[in-house]
Amino acid sequence: MMSGIERPITVFVDADNTLWDTNQVFAGAQLALLAQIEAAVGLKAAERDRLSYVRACDQAIAARHHDGLRYPPHLLLRALVFALQGETSEAAARAAWSNHLPSMLGRADEEEIVQIYFAALRAPPGLRSGVIEGLVRLEKANATVLIVTEAASARVEETATKLGLAGHFTRVIEGKKRPDLYRRVLRLSGSPAAAYMIGDQLDRDIAPAKEAGLTTIYFPGGFVPRWTPDKDKIGPDFQVSDLAEAAAIILAGEEARSDHILRA
Repeated sequence: MMSGIERPITVFVDADNTLWDTNQVFAGAQLALLAQIEAAVGLKAAERDRLSYVRACDQAIAARHHDGLRYPPHLLLRALVFALQGETSEAAARAAWSNHLPSMLGRADEEEIVQIYFAALRAPPGLRSGVIEGLVRLEKANATVLIVTEAASARVEETATKLGLAGHFTRVIEGKKRPDLYRRVLRLSGSPAAAYMIGDQLDRDIAPAKEAGLTTIYFPGGFVPRWTPDKDKIGPDFQVSDLAEAAAIILAGEEARSDHILRA
C-alpha cells in the first residue's frame, strides 16, 4: 500500500469508451456501412463529414427506440438508404422505423451488408489513454477496482483479457447503473470509507454514481449523444483527460485525507 493511505478504496470504472475506445470501432464500422450502402444503391453522400452524416441518422433512430443506441442495425441501414435519396435524418429515421424496406435495396443485399457490419463491430478496440498506468497505480494502493457495465460481463472480461488488463482489476459487475447498484455493491463489500466512479457518460455513469454518494470522475469519450445533459447540470467532481490522471486524483485525495486525520 502507498504510504499515507489508510482507508479502503473502492473504484468503479466503466468499460466501453472508458477503459477502451469502443467509439473508434463503431466509427470504422459505420463508415464502412455507408460505403457498402452507397455501392449497393449507386448513390453517394454529398456531405464531407461522413461520420456525422451517419450519426445524424443513428441518433435520430436511437431517440425513438426503447433500447436507445442498441437498436437493430438494419434500421440504420434503411435510414441511410432513405437519406441518400434526399430525406433528412429525421425523416429517414421515421421511414426506417416504419419497417419498410427501401425500394432500392433487396432483402438479400440488406442481410449481407448487416452481416459485414456485425463483423466490423467485432474488431478489437484500443485502450484509452493512461489505462494501464492508472490501474497499476490503483492496484499498488490496494484499491478494489470494479469494472461496472451494462454489457455482458463475459464479453467485457474477454475484451479486458485481450487488451492485457487481466489481473489489474478485482471483478466485473454487470447491471443497470442505478444508484442502488452502487449502494448494494458497497454494502456487500463492507462499506468502504472511500468510493469513486470513473466513466465517460454523464447521464449513465456519473449521475447515478453521484446520487449514490460516490466521488465522480468524468473521462469524456469521443462520442457524446445529442441527448446528453449539460455537464454543469450533472456536476462531476472531477474531469480528466486520461485514466492515469483519475488514479492520481484518487490517491492524492486519499493521502491528503489520511494526513489530515493523523494531524487532527
